[in-house]
Amino acid sequence: MKQHPRCWSATAVVAASVLVFTGPFSVQAVAGPGSAPALAAHQAPSSTGVPTGEHTVTLITGDVVTTRQGSGGAGGTVTVRDADGKPARSRLTEADGDLFVYPESALPFVAEGSLDRELFNVTDLIEDGYDDASRKRLPLIVSYRNAAAHRTAAVPDGARKVRDLASVQGAALSADRARAAEFWRSVTGDNSVDDGIGDAHTDAAFLDGVAHIWLDAPVEADLADSTAQIGAPRAWAGGNTGQGVEVAVLDTGVDAGHPDLADRIVARQSFVPDENTDDRDGHGTHVASTVAGTGAASDGKEKGVAPGARLSIGKVLDNSGRGQISWTLAAMEWATVERHAKIVNMSLGSSQQSDGSDPMSQAVDRLSAQTGALFVVAAGNAGEAGTIGAPGVATSALTVGAVDSTDTVAPFSSQGPRVDGALKPEITAPGVGILAANSSFAANGNGAYQSLSGTSM
Repeated sequence: MKQHPRCWSATAVVAASVLVFTGPFSVQAVAGPGSAPALAAHQAPSSTGVPTGEHTVTLITGDVVTTRQGSGGAGGTVTVRDADGKPARSRLTEADGDLFVYPESALPFVAEGSLDRELFNVTDLIEDGYDDASRKRLPLIVSYRNAAAHRTAAVPDGARKVRDLASVQGAALSADRARAAEFWRSVTGDNSVDDGIGDAHTDAAFLDGVAHIWLDAPVEADLADSTAQIGAPRAWAGGNTGQGVEVAVLDTGVDAGHPDLADRIVARQSFVPDENTDDRDGHGTHVASTVAGTGAASDGKEKGVAPGARLSIGKVLDNSGRGQISWTLAAMEWATVERHAKIVNMSLGSSQQSDGSDPMSQAVDRLSAQTGALFVVAAGNAGEAGTIGAPGVATSALTVGAVDSTDTVAPFSSQGPRVDGALKPEITAPGVGILAANSSFAANGNGAYQSLSGTSM
């Protein structure tokens, strides 16, 4: 979870109040003619986080944020209005170069930890294609306080249920941005009071047993003579080839016709809307053959680590290598509860840091305890201390960093600790220049093998 060390408030009390970023030096609230005096200028952080161009983002509360930034990166502006078009009371913060806009009604829930801060990260929402021009609906994950609430809770107004997510005792929802204010009232109710001096306070408790609301955020593949390096040939000689063990690979799909994988795959399912399990990115096929490839296309030379294992393939990343948290959660449940896989490989993750309380990490811990499955998760490729994101931060996950052929930690390999100081990753493994199966469906699908680097490998 990102920290927010610097913040400033902007209370819009006039007809045309605009927060103006005058380059990287100051932030000022400007009032229209004949209105109340403007707020005093505040010292701004070195990076305003206002993306280039003009963008509109309707937040979960129904408040509408509009950003404008010239190509030169100076003089950017941010306006915040409520669902009726009136200036909205909001707090702006900057952290790690990202702009966060918190409407006043959301602040108690964010402070309580029940509302995901990333729902208000305007910079990332725009850059990840979660702005109004890109998406008319906002993808959310909701968890409930107990099993009874999970069973009986009605879908909030302005939203529809996409799928149930038992691993987080919740559901994936899709909220209509045009009805965002209606959705917000449905989950919070009319529980704000005025203290008599114009400041409203809200009881930080959602209605209908809702415990947490998260952004159904993006998930991406972790990309950046390995079997001998980890001693696999000695294990094979001793009869340990993974025979009889089912491993689930949750990734970009698979080239099921590749010679190295043709007789290893026992189940395939896509959790990506409107896409089959064919791997048009190439990452999933590479990972699957690293796990259990037979080396058939190379006369047995390029075997995976466990060539006797069976593979269940869950496609959770689309043809461009991107997915959503809810797709991944659904596949995790399928792999462990339905397929009974003993090992679940997840060479993917979110860029957002966490203490393990995020949805994917919670699901790893819950499903591990429920089924006994081991989740093997890539540490990520941010290459700096404290950059391991979800689900690699899960307490029950075996999180893997990358080393090169000399067992030196790869410069791209994400490092711990977790944001609460917990030790991560647990182990490292070869991840530089790994040769494995190439998907014939991918753009670079010529040849049986390709070399890739990353903590995925």
